[in-house]
Amino acid sequence: MRKIRVIKRRIIYQGPVIRLVHEWLKTSQGQPMIRETIQHPGSVVIAPLLDREHLVFVRQYRRAIDREILELPAGTLDVAGESILACARRELEEETGWKASCMRLIARFYAAPGLLSEQMHLFIAEELTPVGAHPQADEEVKPVILSLDEAIVKIQTGLICDAKTIIGVWLTLGKLASSKLHLKH
Repeated sequence: MRKIRVIKRRIIYQGPVIRLVHEWLKTSQGQPMIRETIQHPGSVVIAPLLDREHLVFVRQYRRAIDREILELPAGTLDVAGESILACARRELEEETGWKASCMRLIARFYAAPGLLSEQMHLFIAEELTPVGAHPQADEEVKPVILSLDEAIVKIQTGLICDAKTIIGVWLTLGKLASSKLHLKH
């Protein structure tokens, strides 16, 4: 494995969630490299299963692409000292209005490691109880219930185009197929 040495680092932007960093680096062979990366505290993604055939999604406006998209509920690890499990529980309730008795971490992944440090933690939420949504003031989210078959069709046709959601749906299907979930038939 190549060792990379940091020669100089400059923070170009520091916001409430992200930091844009410009770095001058050298490879183990002494070759110069310049990289710009976005540093992010990480996030959670939740696959809320109502039963073995239905998931709760959210329809949400995303400014970066200037449109609404259908995605699994998710959120940034932005509360000091909050565990990833507590964050997943909070985001599930805020965005969907459902509370889970059982939350299981099934994967961790990076959506864009060439640019972004954000590690995403995927949970499956089971045994859901409705409690009423209460999104943050700057969020406009609407819960949407879809069957897994409908979700797959929307992925295949491009109507679900969010990477974390595509990963979450496929990994949830895999867990269901291996019957490692507590859901009642």
